[in-house]
Amino acid sequence: MDIREVEKDILNDLKELEDTISQYTYLISCAYYCEELPEEYRQEQYLVKECQVNTWMHVSWQNDTCTILADSESLIVKGALALLQELYHGRTREEISDYQCALLEHEIFSKHFTAEQRQGLEGVIYKLKTT
Repeated sequence: MDIREVEKDILNDLKELEDTISQYTYLISCAYYCEELPEEYRQEQYLVKECQVNTWMHVSWQNDTCTILADSESLIVKGALALLQELYHGRTREEISDYQCALLEHEIFSKHFTAEQRQGLEGVIYKLKTT
């Protein structure tokens, strides 16, 4: 599935949850689907500096395909990381560089994330595009 189609599916899933509590619960539940981050990547060099809480991310490339491992001490941030993994994991450099992520701009993210949390997640996207 194209990266934009995946983003559209994620947003549609969130929109189907009509009330704020259901949306928040969904985002938290996504944390349990986040790819496991091995202990070796829980070091300062893998910290996402823009995040308020400890959030680690390791990006690697094999055959021009992106692999993302991430974790956060915040469950809601970890849930957002799982959604970003769903978008970016397995994509080529070209797909990622051509893609302008609109997920974090959606009102659902403004509702459930502070400006600082969104800034941290934008740092994650920046790191993905520049690694």
